[in-house]
Amino acid sequence: MEAGARRRDRKGRAGEREGRRRVVLLRRACMAVVAGAALLLVAAAVPRVAAADPAPTPSPAPTASWTVMVYMDGDQIPGDLYLGSWLTHDIDKEMAAVGSDADVQVVALADRGRFPSAADGSWTGARVFHVTKGMTATADNAAADWGPTDMGSPQTLVDFIDWARANYPARHYALFMWDHGWGWWPGNTMEDDTSNDYLDMDELRGALETVHGVDMVGWDTCLSQTIEVEAQLRGFADAMAGSQDSIGYSGFSYQNILSALQAWPAMGPNSLAVAAAKSMKTGHDQWTWASSAVSLGTRWDTLTAAVSDLSWDLASGLPRYRRAYAVARRLAVSPPQTYPEDRDLTDVAYYLRAHVASPIIKSNCTRVLKAERKVVLWQWHVKAEGHVHGIDIFWPSSPAPPKKGSSFSQWVDFAYYSADLNFTRLTYWGDFLSAWGK
Repeated sequence: MEAGARRRDRKGRAGEREGRRRVVLLRRACMAVVAGAALLLVAAAVPRVAAADPAPTPSPAPTASWTVMVYMDGDQIPGDLYLGSWLTHDIDKEMAAVGSDADVQVVALADRGRFPSAADGSWTGARVFHVTKGMTATADNAAADWGPTDMGSPQTLVDFIDWARANYPARHYALFMWDHGWGWWPGNTMEDDTSNDYLDMDELRGALETVHGVDMVGWDTCLSQTIEVEAQLRGFADAMAGSQDSIGYSGFSYQNILSALQAWPAMGPNSLAVAAAKSMKTGHDQWTWASSAVSLGTRWDTLTAAVSDLSWDLASGLPRYRRAYAVARRLAVSPPQTYPEDRDLTDVAYYLRAHVASPIIKSNCTRVLKAERKVVLWQWHVKAEGHVHGIDIFWPSSPAPPKKGSSFSQWVDFAYYSADLNFTRLTYWGDFLSAWGK
């Protein structure tokens, strides 16, 4: 998207992150207090949750090989983080450059909120577009007008997927999430300013479970390719594409993705994830520094089992090896545009194996390294990223608050991490971090 100093997620400054998180918590508290009073408001003045057009297309399209669904949230206040102008750009210039055909149908739910750009007319709210070649995202070209819609509501995502499946059935479905995002952290992904809402990872998993999953998920957001986000999709997607770090405004090249898919509509989810990840490398955005495609099948389960065993033994060995752990954590690369508490998973295992004098921990690290190589289908990064390998993991510094020398910003969402993420249900990593922080 836009070149220059601005990028899609310039939330990297620690002070801004802490302030934003506090605002999110205050917003949610306030929303709970005023919920009863809000019922008295005029319905037209309140953004609807999943205000789906109840009338589907009278005659659904014939079954395609793929239906590509793009969930596009451009509902932000104008400023450095405003994506509204890029929303119509990606539809007009990238998706519509290829459009739909009998094998590949393309559907986008686009929300411009209350502050639309002048591009394609100053329509507000959310519109559903069946993207055809050469079209523009004007109000007249919308397949449905959903009006003010909360893109941070899981029900909106459910309704969009149901609408797309009802009207454009296919053998396979791809879902692209388009907006700001910051890995697993709550209060960062699918920011809907009109509704003061976000689509957090536990809500995303619930939505995907409701629709019985999709075949492939692409994250056109920052810091998506973490083992924690992957765990939210496990069981409800076969493959995933995204970045370990921040990405620029343009993110995926939808033109390249759709061209590849139309040229080979028989491709599977893994191949589509690779095509999507590769599209970030094509040079149309100078701020995207890394991308990868990951398989979420049974080999991914082997990876998490290895991480879980490693976690257990790391916790058991803390009294003896804490200093060695700290060395490994310090040496493991952290993508330069992201939070300092994230580390490259391969680097974590590599340096733990090198510095911890425990045979069982060394063995577990080797298992992690071998398993990760089998699930990362493709990865790319620029030199400035360091030795990244496709997947990040959360490892904050020790000690945890309120101890002296702790970092509040690195641990502020640990309660959510421990209680609400599938990854901490599948593994003992959260238990290790609890012990590590003491």
